[in-house]
This record gives sequence, structure tokens and C-alpha cells, in this order.
Amino acid sequence: DWRAGATIHRLDHADPALIAEQQIAADGTRFVVFAGQAERSGQILPRPLRLTGLRAAATYEVRLVNAEDRGPLSRRAPTIAHRPVTLSGQTLMRAGLTLPFLPPASIWVLEGREISERTET
Repeated sequence: DWRAGATIHRLDHADPALIAEQQIAADGTRFVVFAGQAERSGQILPRPLRLTGLRAAATYEVRLVNAEDRGPLSRRAPTIAHRPVTLSGQTLMRAGLTLPFLPPASIWVLEGREISERTET
């Protein structure tokens, strides 16, 4: 299992009620993120979760593993709630990913894999 040799990062987030960890494969081609809502958030809208340790020039496909856990939402759910998204490592690290609403004592699991790396010419 690639996670046995993974590097583990604690992710900073604007919402102190959200606790997140990212595990990255030794070769950098795969990652998993666990994002848990420890308590009720004081924020009206969810803030993006920025990842770390990815190759900026690479393209990653990211999917919400437990999308079926999302309940009814009062606001429009982000794209990742419905299907995988494809983003550059730079975008994932700088802009981040907005996750669907998460009630307290719940967790989202995201899986990402590198699908290509751009080459500079």
C-alpha cells in the first residue's frame, strides 16, 4: 500500500473547526486528504482547502470518495460533490478546493492522482 511510505502533512485552514491531513505517496503521484469538521463552523460559506507538496506543473484528478455521505444542502454544492475534478498542482496548492458543507463530527475523504505533467518548451 502506497500510504505506508507516504509523507503526512497537516493542512492549515481558515476555519478552525476544520481539521485536515494530506498523505502524499513517496513518488508524488497519489494523495489522500482527510478533512473533518470537528465542531459547528462560525463561517457562513466554506473556504477552500489548500493542498501541499504537489508538483505545480502536474495535472491531478481529485474525487470525493464518500460523496454519498453528503446530505441535503441549502446552497449549491461545489463540482467535486458530483464528479471528479481535474486541476493543476499549482491550483490545488494556491487556490485550493472548496468542499461541500460538512456537519459537525463528519469527515470528507478525497483521493487524487497525477494524470499528466506538463513539460516546458
